[in-house]
Amino acid sequence: MMFVRLLSCVSLRRMLVAGLILMVAGALSPCPAQQTGMSEIKVPYALSWGDSPDKIHGMISAVKATETSCMEKSPGKLVIEADGLGIADPLLRKSLFTFRDGSLIEVELQYASPSWDGGKAVDFFDRTRRRIDDRYGAGTLLVNKVKEAPSDPTAPKDTTYTLITYSWIQPAAALELTFYSIEEKEHAFHLVSLRYRTP
Repeated sequence: MMFVRLLSCVSLRRMLVAGLILMVAGALSPCPAQQTGMSEIKVPYALSWGDSPDKIHGMISAVKATETSCMEKSPGKLVIEADGLGIADPLLRKSLFTFRDGSLIEVELQYASPSWDGGKAVDFFDRTRRRIDDRYGAGTLLVNKVKEAPSDPTAPKDTTYTLITYSWIQPAAALELTFYSIEEKEHAFHLVSLRYRTP
């Protein structure tokens, strides 16, 4: 009888330990609902990786935007720049489409405003980052340089720059959000960039 009770206690302990291990493992691993609840990073303008430059030319023309540049940056690497694709978004200043050997591999959206001061630009960047976090999960901080002096000795002494970059990576696409700012005594430039690329 004593042996049966002892065996029951040992079995009960083993069950409790196993239960605790499962609970801890469950708490540490992401829940399936969280994994499936995240949105998929898609290429802007309903494009697909591998699209041709002709498709981009046609899209720009169809919405009456302006193609400002089409240059071969290096052998096999072509970049098309366009203005006016942010029909409902006046802060979108420029869209850049990068191709390697005729296939689309990257789309960059650049946001800026003449009315931005440092605070407004940072606020736009932070709100954009939070929206992306909500959609794709927490991003990874890649660069965090705030109000640093340029390494260029010819730059004015009162010049500082800020560069902050977050990244989100999925199997089909990657996204980088960058805040870039350069400030002098009387002038400042602020830019927020969304760069979609093949992973």
